[in-house]
Amino acid sequence: MVERIETSMADGALKSMAVVHNDMVFLSGVHATDTSGDIKEQTREVFKTIDRLLEAAGSNQRSIFVVHVWLKDMRYFGAMNSVWNEWADTAHPPARTCVSGELYRSDVLVEAVVIAYRA
Repeated sequence: MVERIETSMADGALKSMAVVHNDMVFLSGVHATDTSGDIKEQTREVFKTIDRLLEAAGSNQRSIFVVHVWLKDMRYFGAMNSVWNEWADTAHPPARTCVSGELYRSDVLVEAVVIAYRA
């Protein structure tokens, strides 16, 4: 069975923010909805949303396998990383990639995709 969480047309694309199959949890790209803030504020919102979606899927931060982070510009790496280090579970840190590239909106500074398992 596949469970879909928060299916919507957000940003003009039909998608589910989380999909659960068996014990696997896949999150769509998560970005800040309030993009008026700086990279740290946007990153904090992204991680808060990830925590909420994982909880809705019956999971949590300790169950994350990998996080793929996209930055609008690598000059944001240090600031994003400082927020990451505040958020990441020190006893159970996930694998992570971080790349830069053109994001779909110019005001979005960071986006993250998560693969986890149901706790």
